[in-house]
Amino acid sequence: MGSIPAENRRYRKKQDTRQKIVKIAMYFFRKQGFDSTTMEQIADEVDISKATLYNYFPVKESIISDYWQNNVKEFKYQILEMIQLLPDTRSRVQKTFTKAAAELFKSKEDIYKIYLSYWLRNLNNPSSEERLRSGFEDIFAMIIKLGQHAGDVRKDMSVDLLVKYLEVLFLTVCLNWLSDPKLFPLEATLTNTVSLFIEGAGSGSRKSKTKVESDDSAQGRLL
Repeated sequence: MGSIPAENRRYRKKQDTRQKIVKIAMYFFRKQGFDSTTMEQIADEVDISKATLYNYFPVKESIISDYWQNNVKEFKYQILEMIQLLPDTRSRVQKTFTKAAAELFKSKEDIYKIYLSYWLRNLNNPSSEERLRSGFEDIFAMIIKLGQHAGDVRKDMSVDLLVKYLEVLFLTVCLNWLSDPKLFPLEATLTNTVSLFIEGAGSGSRKSKTKVESDDSAQGRLL
């Protein structure tokens, strides 16, 4: 059996170091709090220089981002199998939102707050684009593609654009929930958001006007 190429060994070593950094950093974050943990403390525990640590993660928040992405990646593998068994787009979006709320957002609320704050600060930073991918893009894209194939999602808009719309709705719900959980209960707001998205993305012509709309139109009113 041949030896592992040097390039592969270096890559594996980098991945091992990266995982070790995240594991130790998360231990400190949970034990003493995010704000009380320093990059120097993490570097000392991992037994690397601060310069090396900054090569992997430029700020503490980027460690949180990496941890969050790994959690979403595990979630994605589970949900992608589930949504293919569901009958329509509404049930697929609802399942994704409900499962994410229970397994990611509520169980890791403090982590998500830090991640989301970091994500928003770097939203227009091209160099952060890949690092800030949450993984939900792939889930939403599959939902849209399945819906377009089945005919319950419109085809006159691209998959990428519909994914962006769904992401914005999803993000808005999360931001509102984090700002005021009582006013914006997560599960109920997500369910309402599913209905909002489906009404906008559903295939076919616009529903017939209500009696009020028809009456107002007849009278020349602007709706």
